[in-house]
Amino acid sequence: SSSSTAKLGETVTFDDSEWIVIEAKDAGKSIKSNSEFNEEEKKSEGRFVQVHYKVTNKGKKEEMLLDRPKIVDDKGREFGPIDMESFYVPAKAKTIGLDTLQPSMPKEYWTVIEVPADAKNLKFQVHGFSLLGDKKNVDLGI
Repeated sequence: SSSSTAKLGETVTFDDSEWIVIEAKDAGKSIKSNSEFNEEEKKSEGRFVQVHYKVTNKGKKEEMLLDRPKIVDDKGREFGPIDMESFYVPAKAKTIGLDTLQPSMPKEYWTVIEVPADAKNLKFQVHGFSLLGDKKNVDLGI
């Protein structure tokens, strides 16, 4: 339901974590690498979406995010991060990888997700830490 969809900058709360999508940007049909060792530019028939977000572990123990956030469109299709996404986020920015989230220490991450040209009303799907955790959507305004 649309009432459960958060907006950019709003805190999305789960029992074990809090998420804030700081910004989302349509990066268009091509995206350049941030690495001097990999000059490659990725191209798409669709487009690339770059999302900057923050996660806070509200628990008492360290946690790992096993399932990375996805983008879902108005047709219910789900899209995950591109290959080697760490080369395509801003230089020095972190991707979620196998990071450990310490209790009460917010961490910021970036992701790059490729979506088809016809994908509309994009939402960033975030979730609690457990694999079967609740899922909630943040409207990216893209």
